[in-house]
Amino acid sequence: MAQALACDADWKAARLDGYDHDAVGCLVAGGAGVDGVVANVADRTAVSAYFNLVSNGWAESAIGGSPVQMALSPKNSAPFSEHDRCVEALVAADVARLIAKPTGANGPINRAGLVMRARSAMRAKDTAAPVGLRKGYATAQVDVLSYDLPYAKYFDMADVTLRHKRFDGTTSEPMARSVLRSADAVTVLPYDPVTDQVVLVEQFRPGAFVRGDTHPWVLEPVAGRCDGDEPVETVAEREMVEEAGLTLLSLESVGNYYPSPGCMSEYLYTFVGLVDLSKAQTGVHGLETENEDIHTHFLSFDAAMALIDSGEADNGPLLLSLYWLAANRARLREAASRA
Repeated sequence: MAQALACDADWKAARLDGYDHDAVGCLVAGGAGVDGVVANVADRTAVSAYFNLVSNGWAESAIGGSPVQMALSPKNSAPFSEHDRCVEALVAADVARLIAKPTGANGPINRAGLVMRARSAMRAKDTAAPVGLRKGYATAQVDVLSYDLPYAKYFDMADVTLRHKRFDGTTSEPMARSVLRSADAVTVLPYDPVTDQVVLVEQFRPGAFVRGDTHPWVLEPVAGRCDGDEPVETVAEREMVEEAGLTLLSLESVGNYYPSPGCMSEYLYTFVGLVDLSKAQTGVHGLETENEDIHTHFLSFDAAMALIDSGEADNGPLLLSLYWLAANRARLREAASRA
């Protein structure tokens, strides 16, 4: 983590006895010992700014007779895996970007948002990307000239200047692009194959409002951010309870995709979720802590499909999920009738 913040430092392997670490790598007094790296860092501003978000302050100890400064944690010790280290290194690199070019819109540092996006980056890195029809170009064919984060809150905006390999083998001219970075998300369209009913949620959407939509309350599937490292199926299960008061019976994968990769990093995992609506009721749901005010609608499959023709179904995940359901509805209903 600190290495990402001060990559030009003279880092050396070291062991510190009498300490352990917490889940984000800060030291906890009282353990058997931890392995790590130490270095002389001329400017500790960036390192301090990052660790001050997660630590209980700084303390001095000694390694090999030489004094060292340590970031301490008030928490109990916890496992800290290679995956955790990779996530925290990405967060630390982003913090370095924020500190290098501070603006009125990228501070104070929002660690929760940075962690969510780092976990999305790791999910992308750990997922095998199929290459069949595509040329097969990879990130190695991209040369990043600059990468700044002038706006960083729950979401952030990346200003990146880059060059990339062209299909004729040459390199493109430098291009400046702005990308909205947001964490991965899950959408679930609840469907009861026995009653042949679909559940939609309605809520105010600032994107529709900012565009100028006169009715910025949007009909959608259930949806939620992947803000932890849990499987996307677990996110789907949690959001079904929070947003619709429903318990998932099973999930059917519709597809995983970028809704608008030209300007957004968001990646969606879209499902149809099978539910039992025999005793369920419509109502208002959502978490007050997230300012959610979500109204559920139960409607027949035919009524849901009619929303496509009327134009009231006007967002990508809902359209994709309804079309997928239309193609798979007979199979789902037949399987339910045999159960």
